[in-house]
Amino acid sequence: MRELEPGSVAAAPISGPVLALDTTGTLGSVALGLAGPSDAVSADAVETFEPSNRHSRSLLPAIRRVLARAGLETRDLALVVATRGPGSFTGLRIGLATAQGFALAAGIPAAGVSSLDAAALADAAASGPGLRRLVIVDALRGELFAALYDGAGPDALVRGPCRLLPEDAARRAVERGAARICGPAVLRYRDAIGRGRPDVGIVEARRPLAPAALGLGLQAARRGESTLEPLYLREPDIHGRSVTL
Repeated sequence: MRELEPGSVAAAPISGPVLALDTTGTLGSVALGLAGPSDAVSADAVETFEPSNRHSRSLLPAIRRVLARAGLETRDLALVVATRGPGSFTGLRIGLATAQGFALAAGIPAAGVSSLDAAALADAAASGPGLRRLVIVDALRGELFAALYDGAGPDALVRGPCRLLPEDAARRAVERGAARICGPAVLRYRDAIGRGRPDVGIVEARRPLAPAALGLGLQAARRGESTLEPLYLREPDIHGRSVTL
C-alpha cells in the first residue's frame, strides 16, 4: 500500500475520528465525528466561540475540549477538515494553518471545504434539503459573498459564488427561484436584505458550520482532493473574473 505523506490527501479509505474547524465568520466552531463506510458523519461533539477577532485564542482550547470529551488525542484522528472561505481573511488563515499543523503533526490527511457549501448544508439539516436557497457570508466593505444552491452541498451549487450587495440579495433570490436566504451574514445585514421583500424567507439563525464540514471534508478526502488553500473572491484573488448570480 502506498504511504501518505504527512498532511496529504489521497483517494483512500478513511475510517475513524474526524475533526472539523470553522473560523471564517463571527461564530467559530469545532466538531468531532466518526467516519464509517458512508460519507455521512454525525457530529458527536461541537464547540462554538466568538467573535472572529478571538479565533486565535479560542480555537485551540475548543479543539482540546472536544477531543477530551471523546477521550481522544490528536494522534487518534483519521482526518482534519477546515473551511477555506470565503470569509474573514484572518479567521480562515488561522483555521487552515491550524488544520495543516494538526495534519503534519499526526501524519493524517487534511481537506478544505467551502464555507458556503457548509452553510447550505447546515441550513438544509435544519429546514430540509428540498429547497432552493441563497447562501450569504460577510465579505466586509458592505458586500456579501453569495451562492445559489438547489438543495445542499457542493453538488447542489447552481450559480456563484460571487460578490453581492445586501440590498440586491432578496431580488436576486426571487429572480432565481430561491425560497430562502440563509448563512452567517444574514443577521448583520437583515434590514438591508429583507426591506420590502416578504416573498422570500430570511433566516437569521447563526448555525455553526463545523458539523456540516465533517461530511463535506470526508467526501473531499475520499475523492483525493487536497484543498487547503484559502478561497478568496475579490479581483486580485480571482484574476479579474466576474461571476454573477
